[in-house]
Amino acid sequence: MRKKHIEATVYQYTLIIIILIALAYRGGRDFLFQKNEAEITVELKDIQEIYPRAKNYELNRHGAYDVYGKKNQKIGAALLSSNYTKQFGYGGRVPLLIGIDDNLTITEILLLPNNETSDYIQAIYGDRFIGKWQGISLEDAIDFQVDAISGATHTSKAVIAGVKHTASSVMKSDASVINETSLWATIKDMLFLSLLLLSLVMVFKKGTAKYRTIYMFLVLVIMGLILNNALSAQLLHSWLKDGFAWRANWQTAVVFLLALTVSFIGKRKFYCNYLCPMGALQELTNRFTPFKKRKLLTTYKGLSVREVYLVLIAGALLLGFSPELSYTEPFMFFSFRVVGIGLIIFGLIVILSSLFFTKPWCAVCPTGCFLDTVSYQKAKKV
Repeated sequence: MRKKHIEATVYQYTLIIIILIALAYRGGRDFLFQKNEAEITVELKDIQEIYPRAKNYELNRHGAYDVYGKKNQKIGAALLSSNYTKQFGYGGRVPLLIGIDDNLTITEILLLPNNETSDYIQAIYGDRFIGKWQGISLEDAIDFQVDAISGATHTSKAVIAGVKHTASSVMKSDASVINETSLWATIKDMLFLSLLLLSLVMVFKKGTAKYRTIYMFLVLVIMGLILNNALSAQLLHSWLKDGFAWRANWQTAVVFLLALTVSFIGKRKFYCNYLCPMGALQELTNRFTPFKKRKLLTTYKGLSVREVYLVLIAGALLLGFSPELSYTEPFMFFSFRVVGIGLIIFGLIVILSSLFFTKPWCAVCPTGCFLDTVSYQKAKKV
C-alpha cells in the first residue's frame, strides 16, 4: 500500500509542477536558476509625477536623469534606485524614482510599478512616511531615521533601504546603511522560531491536544497580529515570477518549505491546522460561539468550491490577466491598520460566518487547496 501512496503522491506532484511551470513561464521566468530581470525603465509620465512642468529628460554621465521644462531649461534631476540597489518588499522588487535639486536635496519620491498590494502603497505615501524625506539632503538621508509603517512593514522597509542605498551610492559614502537589528525585530524573530518549534511539538507529540486552544491563541497573536505572516495566492505567485526574496520574506519561505515537508511525510494540512492565523481565528471563534455550528456545503459530485476557485485564479493568470490577488483572500485583514475598508469587511464576514459554520473560509481557501494537494496523497483520492 505504501508503494501505491508514493506513486499517487508523485502523480499529484507532477500535475502541480506542470501548472507551476506554466504560471512561471506566463509570468516571464526563463527557467534558469535566476530569472532574467526585466529592465526597469523611466517614462516621461513618471518624471512628471515629480516634476509636473517636465517636457523631456535625459540620462547624464553620472547615472541620473536630468529633467528639462519649456525652452529646454533644466528644472531638476531624478535618481532611479534600481540603478544602484535592489530592494524587495512583500511581493517583489520596489523601484523608486527619487527627485533631487541642484543641491542634492530630495524633493519627492515616487514608487514605480511593482507587485506590492495597493493598500500598502497608499499607506506609505504622505507626510508620515515618504513625505519625511522631502527637504533632506542625500548625505543626511544615509543616516536619516524613518520608522517602518506597521501593517506594511515589508513595503516600507524596502523603501527605506532603497533611499539609503541610493543616497550612499551617489554620495560614494563608506558609511554603513544597514541599521543594527532593533530589539523588537529580534523579539519577533524569536517568537516566530519558538512558534515553529511548538507547532512541530503539537503535531508529533501525543497528549498535546488539550493545549490546542492556548496554542491557537498564540498563532493568532504571533502569526496574525504581530507578524502579519500568512501564505497567500499573491505571495506564491510573486515567488513564481520573481523568486524568493529571502531578506524580505525569510519567515514565510521557511513556513512554506516546512509545510511541504511535514505534509509530504504524512501530516496533511499542517500549515492550515497549525500555522495559519485565519485558521486559528476561525477555530477560536468556533470554540466560543454559543450557536450550533454547521459545515458549509462546498462539494458537488466530488468537486469542491476551493478547487474551482484555485483553478479560476490559475486560469486568469495563465490567460494574462493580473487580478489583485490580495483581494481574493482575507489574510490582509490582519494588516487592518493600513488596508481599506473592503478587506476589513471581508475579514469580518469570515469571523461572523465562523459563529455559525465550522471554519467557513477553509472550505473555499485556494491557498489551502494548493497546500493540501501538494502532500502525501492516498491512492484512493487520486
